[in-house]
Amino acid sequence: MYYIRISFAVLAGIVNGLLNLGGDSAIYGVFEGFIFFIITYYLLKYIFGTIADPTKYVKTGIFSYFLLWFVAWTITWNMYLFFVMHGGP
Repeated sequence: MYYIRISFAVLAGIVNGLLNLGGDSAIYGVFEGFIFFIITYYLLKYIFGTIADPTKYVKTGIFSYFLLWFVAWTITWNMYLFFVMHGGP
């Protein structure tokens, strides 16, 4: 479960960085990060079915998810800005 959630965190960060739906506002990016987290919740619930501790779906890798999501989002957005301002490599 942990690795699936971490993979989705990196994917969500890259998607947030490339889409930049909020323009200069970060609130839309944070909203997208939470949406991806909810998607992983239902995906894990679908894949693993019922387990002894249902809160494990939410608690597994939550800190790592948001940390990696934020790092991937920041790096992708900064690379995007660099290529837009400097016209590519």
